[in-house]
Formats: sequence, C-alpha cells, structure tokens
Amino acid sequence: MKLVQDDEEKQKIKRIHHYDSYLLIILNFIEMKTLIIILAFATLSFTGLSNETYQKAMSQSIEQLYQAKSIAEYVEVANQFERISNIEKTEWLPLYYASFAYIMISFQETDNAKKDTYLDQAQKYLDQAMVIEPNESELYLLQGFLYPSRINIDPMNRGMAYIGKMNGSLDKALELNADNPRVYYLRATMTYHTPEAYGGGAAKALPLYKMADEKFRNFKPKTELSPNWGKEINEAEFENAKTSLGK
Repeated sequence: MKLVQDDEEKQKIKRIHHYDSYLLIILNFIEMKTLIIILAFATLSFTGLSNETYQKAMSQSIEQLYQAKSIAEYVEVANQFERISNIEKTEWLPLYYASFAYIMISFQETDNAKKDTYLDQAQKYLDQAMVIEPNESELYLLQGFLYPSRINIDPMNRGMAYIGKMNGSLDKALELNADNPRVYYLRATMTYHTPEAYGGGAAKALPLYKMADEKFRNFKPKTELSPNWGKEINEAEFENAKTSLGK
C-alpha cells in the first residue's frame, strides 16, 4: 500500500514540475514579448520613425488639423503632433503645427483666461521649433500670427505692447523669404481690420491683399508637409475689401 502511495506522490510531483516548467516557459515568453515591445519603443525614440512612417503620420495629422472644427478636435490633433515631435526631435514641422492648432483654439475659446493658456501652449511649441530651425520664415510668420491673438483678448491694453513685436516678426519672416504669401496676407488682414483713424481700412489693405494673391498664385511649398494655408481665405477677404470699396 505504501509503495502505491509513494508512486502516486512521485507522479503528482512530476506533473507539478511539468506544469511549473510549462508556466515558466509562458512567463518567459510574455516577459520576452514585453521586453521586445519596450526595446522597440526605446529604439524608436533613439532612431525615430522611418521616413515613410513619418510622412504618413504627418500627412494624416495635417489633414485632420485642417478639418478640425471644435476645440476638442484641435487639442486632439495638437497632441498627435506633440507625440510625433517627441520621436522626431530634429523636425520643426510637428511643433509648428501643434502651435498652429493652439492658436486656432484661441479664436474659438470665449474665456479670455483660457485663451491666454492656449496661447501659452502655442508659444511653448513655437519656441521649441525655433530652437530646431531658427532661420525658418514660416516660424516667424506664425509668431506674427500669435501676437494678434494676444491682442484680441484685450485690444486697448495689449495693442501697443504687441503690435511692434508682431511687425518685427513679420519683417523677419520676409527677410528670410520675401515670397512667403502668408506674411502679406496677415499684414493685409491686420490693416483691413484696423480703423482708418489708426492707419488701417480697406483702401490701405487692398494692395496688400493683391500682393498676397500674386504671391499665393506663384507659391510652391518646399515639401508636401510644408505650410500651405491661407490662399482661400485671402481670396475671400480680398473680395470683401474690394466690395467694401465698391470695386
């Protein structure tokens, strides 16, 4: 009887050892998969995305940006650009578009305190992009676009503080690329919406809109991912300016 019990005990121990070995193999496999995933992300952080993957991720995000209508949609796409920039640390375009998204949010937000918070975020991304590409016309243009957004929060108290900074940024953008159509468009828009008593109005904006229109017609972005916005809105405001003048 004791021999039978001993034999059963040995078989039980053998089965437990077999199960433990099998479980150990599974755990090792899971740990190996986890390790591979961790290493993959770590490697991605060091080596960046492949060019094809980067192009695809950026193209999809840019399309989503231009289709965004709500604050939530702008925030979502800004986060996507931030994630890309965290991997592609030498690329300025993801940061440019993240900044652009937050500037657009400021036009939709009605709470002035929140507007400033969104613009602070836009400035943060823009500053990071400037470090990567300090001589890029589009970045100075975007800075010139951000300052009027600050002014809109409190025109009476902020106008004098930011108008000089805005003009300085636009001057630098033109210095770096005299054919950047967005500079002429932004100057035309600011002039159009400035009262005539302060040197603005449709008559003074019209030649700027016309110049922007000519620049847009001849403009070719450096790459498929480069900034290429403004043509349609310039055409619309150009027509509005002409209509207001009876032309």
